[in-house]
Amino acid sequence: MNKILIFTLFLLLPFISFSQEKKVCLSSIENKIQIGQLMGNRSLTFGFKNILLEYLQEKDFQLVDSCKSADYQLQIELIYFDVLQTNSGFSVMHKETDETVLRVKGKLLNSNGKKIKETLATEKSSEISMSTLIVSEGGKINQQSVSNVIKKSCETLIKNLFGE
Repeated sequence: MNKILIFTLFLLLPFISFSQEKKVCLSSIENKIQIGQLMGNRSLTFGFKNILLEYLQEKDFQLVDSCKSADYQLQIELIYFDVLQTNSGFSVMHKETDETVLRVKGKLLNSNGKKIKETLATEKSSEISMSTLIVSEGGKINQQSVSNVIKKSCETLIKNLFGE
């Protein structure tokens, strides 16, 4: 009987996962952007939250609603968001580079609310357009660039906080 049990465990061993998921609670996301059109923008905060939660799930973190039952708590502050434009032209040739920049501050807390680690992540998403006519869009924010820079910021933030 014991031999059968040991043999069964031996066969199942490769399929048993010994790693535990980290239970994470997102305690707060605050928009602390001081300048620009996204200052205090709730849609940016909501969009960042959704992308961050999606990223955490992809990385096998267990998301919990109650911070009391979590191993870790995350506090996020959106610090800076802007589009930086660079234009260059020669005669009728024109090149425009728009960089969407997002700076995010993240704090990792333990289950008791004590700070474990704090980090600042700054990421950029570039959009380059070239044309033979000089046409400017005036530094408007491109939705694809916003999504890209948020995803990059989430990845950098979580890697820095959890050392992954």
